Amino acid sequence: MMQPRIFFCGEALIDFITSDGNNYRAATGGSPFNAAKAASMAGADCYFCGAISNDLFGEKIQLDLRKYGVDSSFAPRSDLPTVLGFIQVSDSEHPRYAFFDRDSGMVNIDPSLPKDTLRDGDVLGIGSISLIVSPGADRIEQFALAHARTVSLALDPNVRPGMIKGCKKWHPRMQRLMEASAIVKISTEDLEFFAPGLSHVNFAEDLLGRGTNLVIITDGENGLAAWNQSSTAAVSGIFAEGGDTVGAGDTIMGYCLAWLTANCSTRRSDLVSLKEKDLIEMLDQANCAAAINCESVGCRPPSRETVEKRMNNR
Repeated sequence: MMQPRIFFCGEALIDFITSDGNNYRAATGGSPFNAAKAASMAGADCYFCGAISNDLFGEKIQLDLRKYGVDSSFAPRSDLPTVLGFIQVSDSEHPRYAFFDRDSGMVNIDPSLPKDTLRDGDVLGIGSISLIVSPGADRIEQFALAHARTVSLALDPNVRPGMIKGCKKWHPRMQRLMEASAIVKISTEDLEFFAPGLSHVNFAEDLLGRGTNLVIITDGENGLAAWNQSSTAAVSGIFAEGGDTVGAGDTIMGYCLAWLTANCSTRRSDLVSLKEKDLIEMLDQANCAAAINCESVGCRPPSRETVEKRMNNR
């Protein structure tokens, strides 16, 4: 059996990160982009098919994908500008975000892949701000739904409330994509925005009842949990010193998907049959990777060898 591959479609941008509101450090970012880097570092065969601008920021993004071993040959190139994001981090609060995306390559993306590129068992990962603004968000949804029967669709909403405010299409779009997805990963903070007051268990059971096969819910330093139709599992959080939490959730997404591909467990029938011990192994590895990522500034997912070494030394 050929090992499944992972294709990520969504935003690739430049984050300007600050802790004091005055001095900013530029870093490549974007939820699907970060997840692709993490999955590649975990050993998966990864492709990024989101729009990449031809501007100087796009060149930086392209170089970073190459550095992390992500194939960008299917990424449409654009003369429109790269999205710019600004992130303020602190020790006591979640990061605060602001995005500038008007007339960008992301907002105007029209994703496509050559015929027969995707194989049964491959994974298509989508998410975050690329699913907010039309026409790009509409096109990514159409692209994802068109392939949902061939591949396992994996969704991470990675909510950015400041951008979603006033967007009447976002909630219905998320509902449609969640119901079509084989895998949904969401944070407790995002869940509270999407379905206020709904418990983790009720959310997971509702999605599983609608056809999703694996639900992963992250809760920062409190850990993360996973559900499928036959099992549930949870692991405790790992405290990380220094750095910040930027890209932690993306690292978890990338590592979970990489674990599934390494174990040839990406098809819906495989996801349903995962046992508690399988889910714990997947979550434990992803959790450790996210903690290591949080020891640096920005999203810098660790290699599988680094994660394994850390886990063996615990």
